[in-house]
Amino acid sequence: MKDTRLSKLQPSDLDLGEGHPQLLLAEQDQLPKLVELLRRTLSADEIERASRFRFERDRLHFTAARGILRQILGNLLKIEAGRVRFRYSEYGKPSLSAEFDSSRLKFNISHSGGRLLMAFAIGREIGVDIEHIRPDFATYDIAERFFSASEVQRLRSLPSAFHTEAFFNCWTRKEAYIKAIGEGLSMPLDTFDVSLGEEPRFLACRDGREDPAKWSMLDVSPGPEFVGAVAMRAHGVKVKRFRLEGC
Repeated sequence: MKDTRLSKLQPSDLDLGEGHPQLLLAEQDQLPKLVELLRRTLSADEIERASRFRFERDRLHFTAARGILRQILGNLLKIEAGRVRFRYSEYGKPSLSAEFDSSRLKFNISHSGGRLLMAFAIGREIGVDIEHIRPDFATYDIAERFFSASEVQRLRSLPSAFHTEAFFNCWTRKEAYIKAIGEGLSMPLDTFDVSLGEEPRFLACRDGREDPAKWSMLDVSPGPEFVGAVAMRAHGVKVKRFRLEGC
């Protein structure tokens, strides 16, 4: 019998049939009883991974994130959350195990500041990133380390009032792209350019591996003091957003 406390983590109106990605926003801070229910759906390696976190809050956040992801994937695959199985790329990107290949279901997940953002799509790799805005992090030193030369130049040209927002626009868009292609920070971040302004765009790819015109980048509005972005190798993508009830 399905526990009603988990039903709120299975939105019935989530439908990927139209071919557009679906985004879900949730909180990692959950009631202890719900976290325990979510923990019961985790695999042994996920439980062991959670135990490696030094602080209790981080252990609870990881458990909640993985448990919620399992609830959503189980709902889409029409199986129990505990039966969902993952595999990992050489760069650590999770995907569904081979037994679910026929579903063509792709997903990505990001979390920051206790907030969780998940993206789901059919047949196309997708990347998503969410960041809690921290003005002290948005420095030129960090930009010069992780952004391309043209992105740094654009950042320096902006009035100081727009600096922090532009920094995190750039950061989340770059993260979403490298997560979509599955290479994470192993990919040199100065080999491609994204926009820093209100319109999210993939501007240039100097290593020639991708055609920016074939990509869609979209901003997500995860709430005050947060910035989010999604990247997908598809043109003209629209997204549908959900916020999990009670989360």
